[in-house]
Amino acid sequence: MKESKRPASIKPAKKIVVLRRGKFSEITKGNIEMVGDKSIPELGEVLAIGEGPKPVKMKIGDVIAYRRFGESKVYFKGEEILFVSFQDVLAVFKRK
Repeated sequence: MKESKRPASIKPAKKIVVLRRGKFSEITKGNIEMVGDKSIPELGEVLAIGEGPKPVKMKIGDVIAYRRFGESKVYFKGEEILFVSFQDVLAVFKRK
């Protein structure tokens, strides 16, 4: 999956990360920063990051694990976009 930029018209509120859900096979083993608990996570690509203190360093294009059922879904230009609170971020997977 190619790295993407955030849509110009999405600016998240404080302490919110905007994601595109997906399956990511290119995540390298051992390059993970864990936070949170042992909830069954979902994976998503970071499209935009709101302001505020983050539980773990992340940037646009990173893949993160987040708590299942913690997201809000919207459809934007025909694509499912997820809004996740910083507190629901469990891990950041660094790409190769």
